[in-house]
Amino acid sequence: MNYLNKIIQFLNQKEVKLLLLIGFLFRTLLFLMYLKITKVPDSWSYMELSQYILRLDLSGYIGWRSPGYPLFIAMAFGTMKITVLYQFLIGLFTMCFWYATLLELQFSKKQSFWIVLLMNCLFCYFFFETAILVESLVVFIFSIVFWVLSKKYLEKLSLKQLLLISLLLGFLVLVKPFYAYVPFLFYGLYTLKSFTFKRIINKRIIILIFPLMAYFGWSYVNKMNTGYFVSTTYFGLNISQNCVHFVEKAPEKYKWIKDPYIKYRDEAIKENKDVAMSIWYAYNDSVFNKYYNNFPDLSNELGKFGKETIANNQAEFFEQVISKSFLDFWKVFDMKPFVKFENSSVDSVISFVWKIQSCIIQIFKLIFVGLIFFYLYLFIKNRKITFELMIITLVFSSAVLQALVTFGNNSRFCFPFEFSMIVIVLLFVKNYVKLPKSLDK
Repeated sequence: MNYLNKIIQFLNQKEVKLLLLIGFLFRTLLFLMYLKITKVPDSWSYMELSQYILRLDLSGYIGWRSPGYPLFIAMAFGTMKITVLYQFLIGLFTMCFWYATLLELQFSKKQSFWIVLLMNCLFCYFFFETAILVESLVVFIFSIVFWVLSKKYLEKLSLKQLLLISLLLGFLVLVKPFYAYVPFLFYGLYTLKSFTFKRIINKRIIILIFPLMAYFGWSYVNKMNTGYFVSTTYFGLNISQNCVHFVEKAPEKYKWIKDPYIKYRDEAIKENKDVAMSIWYAYNDSVFNKYYNNFPDLSNELGKFGKETIANNQAEFFEQVISKSFLDFWKVFDMKPFVKFENSSVDSVISFVWKIQSCIIQIFKLIFVGLIFFYLYLFIKNRKITFELMIITLVFSSAVLQALVTFGNNSRFCFPFEFSMIVIVLLFVKNYVKLPKSLDK
């Protein structure tokens, strides 16, 4: 009841009411001009798993996706319109967590209101909220995670709070297995605080329980259905994507993969298509069907091909990681090509405004990159685990890990962190830059 009263009191704040009203009107206005559900090549695989979940029978599932987002679709009865409605609703809840986080970070109510309002008006959030993609749900979960970090719940060591954090991070892993490293990162950082060997195993290990159960539990389901203990059967194919720029150097025993890979890559370059998707173009044209009709088996072979090719060409691989994948992470991902408004004038205005917005986001991200060195210096100097250090470590770790495991659409991995990156920049301004008194209220 105490928690319920706190929630009611929070929602009764005039700033929160106004944010929710403006957020609702903003989404309603844009959607009335759009009136579509955005589906991209990834969408159908989430929709497929949601049907298995609705039938309460996962037997025979081929393992393309983890169940977090398909479960979200299943809660919408498998209806895409209701799914998008849910995404609009969690977009509004996300605003509430952003506002609460800024208050915890000692921004004033006025500052917090305007920061969240301006963030709400960024079209990228609307673009993803209309799409059958995990990003809106991931942003929502990370917004709760950032609020938890700002509340310093990981320092309070309450069993109930640690279990709730573990559940939250476990669901995050079910939505996107890539984030399985997040609970280990938090555990490691807090263990480093006042480090002793006795603290290596401490009460915070509870936060690892549900993420591990989620990751290994779903991998076991895939093992039962496909014979491969992986979080997603796309894993092998994704590894092979990393070889696109040095596929000529693949071992000859993989000639059946190498030759079509080179052919489709060269065609992609000639036709100005996404080169990172070259192996997908080959797969979609069924060129590997005469070798492997079963996708999990094919992906497993592509994984072997990718690992061996990378191991034999480490210099080329790390050059690609540093000069392409890692740098691409810091760019602004553009969903606009998938979101076309029927009215050409409206579409042109949205495109123009989005270009301005994306430039502003890019500036914040570049400043954030510069601040990484500043906050690392402060950590070395003061040996304190701060909110800023937690966010910087989380974002930088994501940048490195995604660069190592994925090539293509790398900037999408950065999207869920854009709010936190902007907040770190604003925190720096608030704490280290002297502002006019009229702004510092």
